[in-house]
Amino acid sequence: MRSMTASAFREFSINSLNFFLEIKGYNHRFLEIRVNLPDSLSFMEQDITREIKNHIKRGYILFSIKILKDHSNLYKLNVSLLNSILDELGKITGKEENISDWKEILANPQIFYMENRVFNDEDVLKLLNEATLLIKDFNRVREEEGKSIYNALKSSLDKIETLLFSIKREEELWHKEARGFVERKLREFSFKEIDENRLYQELALLLMKTDINEEIIRIDEFIRRFRTEMEKEEPIGKALEFMVQEMHREVSTLSSKTAKTLVMFYAVDIKKELEKIRELILNVE
Repeated sequence: MRSMTASAFREFSINSLNFFLEIKGYNHRFLEIRVNLPDSLSFMEQDITREIKNHIKRGYILFSIKILKDHSNLYKLNVSLLNSILDELGKITGKEENISDWKEILANPQIFYMENRVFNDEDVLKLLNEATLLIKDFNRVREEEGKSIYNALKSSLDKIETLLFSIKREEELWHKEARGFVERKLREFSFKEIDENRLYQELALLLMKTDINEEIIRIDEFIRRFRTEMEKEEPIGKALEFMVQEMHREVSTLSSKTAKTLVMFYAVDIKKELEKIRELILNVE
């Protein structure tokens, strides 16, 4: 199990260049990737995106590379632009112009420019290897956070099973109490004699309307499948979301059918745990 929210970074050098690589993950229904690279490395975007897809299946992923110090990319004087400016001034004044005020020239942002470094095949391979190592580090962080989510989910499932056991016990008691309940209701209408067949008919009808065994069985089955999914290595977030929705529906049906107030209270507590689970699995890949 992996969390979708995590972050990791790496720093390394190639000759005089210091690189800072960073990757961040956020909750998302699908896999969406954004790669931010310096202009001199923009050609690597497809390779990095492909590598991310090989290791990550779901989430909003932000990947960036920054060049912290690039002594090879020194600012250089744009000589051709400077000569053009002097020539144009000469045409206006009718004489050869010289630079008398450097401050005015230096204030022009276009007078200086930077030459991007050209990376060779060895540099590119090094960058890709570092990107792959970063993605693996990122997945290790996601797995560590996934363990915390796993333990929290397991705790909530244990509580739901305990509450469900209490509901089963109350349901068994209700079956025993139902006959007395029907007899009391029939006596409220002042019948001197209660027809045994009619009593059984009324009892059967009452039990059919209030029977929650099917819901209990289905909730039990969803819990079993939920635990099975939690052990899988593949992305499971969407499957868990579906099962939580189904369990919530079954609990709502159970609560509306039961004749026992205590069962309704247990159902409310189960819904509280399901809400905790729902919030947790929003962060599961």
